[in-house]
Amino acid sequence: MDAEEIKNQPTPDAQVGAAAEETEENFNPNWASDAPRGGRAVLTRILKESATVPLFFAQTLVQSLRDVGYNTRTSALCEHVDNAIEAGATVVRVYFRQTGRRGAHETDILVYDNGKGMAPNVLKVATSFGGSMSYGNRKGIGRFGMGMKTAALSISPVMELYSWQEAAAFYGMTLDTDAIGRDRSNLVPLPEPSFNSILPEPVLDMFTRPVGFPKDATEQQLLAPNTTNVYEELGTHGTIVFMPDCDRLTYASDRKLVEHCVKEMARVYRRQIAKGLRIYVNNRSTQAVDPTYSMANARHASIEGLNAKTSRLVVAKTIQVPLNDRTTETAPVHVKVYALPIDDWSNLTRKELGSSLHLFDGQVVSILRNDREVYIADLHSERNRLISPVGRNRRNGHLLVSNQVGNIGSMVYRCERSL
Repeated sequence: MDAEEIKNQPTPDAQVGAAAEETEENFNPNWASDAPRGGRAVLTRILKESATVPLFFAQTLVQSLRDVGYNTRTSALCEHVDNAIEAGATVVRVYFRQTGRRGAHETDILVYDNGKGMAPNVLKVATSFGGSMSYGNRKGIGRFGMGMKTAALSISPVMELYSWQEAAAFYGMTLDTDAIGRDRSNLVPLPEPSFNSILPEPVLDMFTRPVGFPKDATEQQLLAPNTTNVYEELGTHGTIVFMPDCDRLTYASDRKLVEHCVKEMARVYRRQIAKGLRIYVNNRSTQAVDPTYSMANARHASIEGLNAKTSRLVVAKTIQVPLNDRTTETAPVHVKVYALPIDDWSNLTRKELGSSLHLFDGQVVSILRNDREVYIADLHSERNRLISPVGRNRRNGHLLVSNQVGNIGSMVYRCERSL
């Protein structure tokens, strides 16, 4: 090696510096500018120090879970109603309150139920992701300990949870995605539940003041006329899920949010409502809506001028369906097909058939699990979905039911399946 080559060789210090720069670059995650800063700090520290890697990075997990797919905000809110039913609630109240000027509304959503409530240690577990008192239990509705949190955070960056098992003894937990995202701890623990004898003012306002829609306040049945009576009405047990300043909503106006919520929950929980569950949306009671027209106490049966109030059951079968390809264990799928009384309804106007009976909504296939609707479709989309191998779900009995409906003639039928 001549003198010129020796001169061009990097010095040991320069080699060390270049290696350090390369290592530093490997240890710096290429995150977006708006990514959680706390999460970036934790990840960088773990890489540099070869520290124990947690199974979940809390700072980024809670942000990612905000994007869990719910078809609508109502379907997310149904997670809270499911929990209320599991807790033995007889009353559920859903509130949408909008404040501020048009185009810059702030929307707060709250779900209250008078179920059995949660003790402080159970409340803390329920706030954790995967924390469940009935994990994997198919006898209820919820199974995985994820629904309440993911549903709330898919709507709002903050979930405030309050629960009580004696009068005026409220335990609270809060999940704040921004605060968690700023946390620089490798392991983000949940704090102990806070205890209060009173509820925050924004929560109390939901119960004691009329909301913006419906505009006629006389249509609204408030839980309590003032804060003095509200604690008496809340009683000795219950749970509140409060989602302030919601930033991910299906609709911009409170009217559309309310109307969609009523439409969906009246149908999804029709069996529970018929059994006595009372669901209020913005202080108005919700009446059961039955797409099969078979329930004598559903909304359609109260329409004046109907000679025939209900549909007629024409097929009723129970099919034992294998749970999967790896077991001989089966589960029952109950199939019912109803014929609508078209001859008796033929004298009704198109407006009555559409606006009152909602006969043209096209919802002819309804699937329920434990009396809770989990799927609704029109026959055309259902048949198209079943043509694809991806759509063939033997557990739900889709193929058999599709064949039943497709072969029973040209009259108007509605199908219901219970898992």
